[in-house]
Amino acid sequence: MGGKRVKDVTVAILAGGQGRRLHGLDKGLIPILGSSLVERILRTLPEGPKLIIANRNLCAYRDLGVPVVNDPWPDFRGPLAGVLAALRTAITPWVHIIPCDAVILPDDLLFRLTTRAGLGLRAVYAASGGQGHYLCCLLHRSLEADLAAALDNGERAPRRWLASIGAQPVDFSDVQPEPLWSVNSPADMAHACARLSRGS
Repeated sequence: MGGKRVKDVTVAILAGGQGRRLHGLDKGLIPILGSSLVERILRTLPEGPKLIIANRNLCAYRDLGVPVVNDPWPDFRGPLAGVLAALRTAITPWVHIIPCDAVILPDDLLFRLTTRAGLGLRAVYAASGGQGHYLCCLLHRSLEADLAAALDNGERAPRRWLASIGAQPVDFSDVQPEPLWSVNSPADMAHACARLSRGS
């Protein structure tokens, strides 16, 4: 594999959202074609360290056999709090963040991100069709202090924080159909089920 070696990367699945657009359901545990969203992501990952970042239903996540980390704040400060928990917990130089609702991902996602980061960057994120997928990113663990300070100053938007640290996009527009599909509504769930059923 090019770029960073897989053993230098911890994959952290963010499963701490409130699921407002799905009536408060814990998105990571929503079943789709017989498996939860988090289980599906875990099955696609390469060998190496993994974490699940969550703030409810912790026992259910622990049953998946992966270390579970609670984000640092109990008041739902957003996904960046989960990212900070991952950076604080990982012992590898790099952390690959994946949101739990990203049920359809490119096969070469980590390869492309690590290859781009190998060009002297500390942060890269996936993009397609001119849209950034800011929570599908690769971060160097040295960014922990920067992110902690940003959160203390009230930053909650991944896009703005990534821009502030000079993160660069990695384009996946050549992957068709839409290479990074997230489940944010019942309609998205139906679409994901249809794509997964036909293997695309």
